[in-house]
Amino acid sequence: MSAETRLGFTRWARLAVALVNTAPGERHRDFLTTPTQLRDLLLAFDEPEPVTVSDADLVDARAARSDLARVFAVTGDEQQIAERLNELLARTARPRLVGHDEVPLHLHVDAPGSTWGGWLAASGAMGLSIMIAEHGVDVLARCAASRCAHAVLRYGPGPARRYCDASCANRARVAAHRAARAASSTAGGIRYSHGHDDR
Repeated sequence: MSAETRLGFTRWARLAVALVNTAPGERHRDFLTTPTQLRDLLLAFDEPEPVTVSDADLVDARAARSDLARVFAVTGDEQQIAERLNELLARTARPRLVGHDEVPLHLHVDAPGSTWGGWLAASGAMGLSIMIAEHGVDVLARCAASRCAHAVLRYGPGPARRYCDASCANRARVAAHRAARAASSTAGGIRYSHGHDDR
């Protein structure tokens, strides 16, 4: 993966979504309870080594998760999305160009000395803001599957994404198929009963 992709705002936005989706829900337990889990999340989204995570990083990352979840809680409401992202940017972002460790100049968005959690809040807010500026507020969504409240980034080729992952998409397809069969069966029964009454 190129440095441009690794350090770009699309990765920040995708990581923000993944961070929000670590929260406990009907489908799974909390996936952000240890520094190791935070480190694994960062590495899964191509954060270059070294990645050393402390308890303080974890506390701040969980706070960043709550802040970013508040943005997805108002999906579809342009004004509230802007207000919540602007507040988060004003509180966390300090954009500046930095070059280090043989990596070319790139954008750092968090304040100097921030924890990983501070970086997640700033980069997540910046990434989501740029995605919205380029693609509109509908780029942020919630999973369309029942009993799933995961955040979704509706970005990429093809139709706009509706589900957070293949598991939810498959569950929704199965549920729709069963509902269609049930409706067909009920409709068939009504037609039979109607015909019988007409005799």
